[in-house]
Amino acid sequence: MTEAIKTSAHCQCGALTLHIEAAPVVQFVCHCRDCRKFTGMPFIEAAFFKVDACSVDGQVDSTIIKGGTGYDKIHCSCAVCKTPLYVRVAALNDAWAVPASRLSPFKFEPQAHIWTSEKADNVVIPAGIAQTAEMPPKEIIDAMLPVFWG
Repeated sequence: MTEAIKTSAHCQCGALTLHIEAAPVVQFVCHCRDCRKFTGMPFIEAAFFKVDACSVDGQVDSTIIKGGTGYDKIHCSCAVCKTPLYVRVAALNDAWAVPASRLSPFKFEPQAHIWTSEKADNVVIPAGIAQTAEMPPKEIIDAMLPVFWG
């Protein structure tokens, strides 16, 4: 029997906590303008989890935007300290994308750098990892979509 994987994420002030009871489906380094604006960082290392593996304690402020796919993305932050904590991605059946730096315990293992067409000028992407100008590589999409929508 496999032991359940549990991790959590917290905002800066501790008023908002995510509880996750599954391994991530996929992990990306995203360079899109939306992620950069949401986090204030030049890119985000994000782990994507199925919605049914995630729960939240605390009050959330949310903003709905249209993502690069044309589907909604809901940016969720702590209502108290405004720390960006997760994004609900409609294109992935409301999957939760969580900054890896907020997850504990967690080891980030990126599968690709995505939306590199929008990356900050000073960011250098290491050699040897898949990268795409926009959406993830087709083989990753083909593997993850049935998991999120299955």
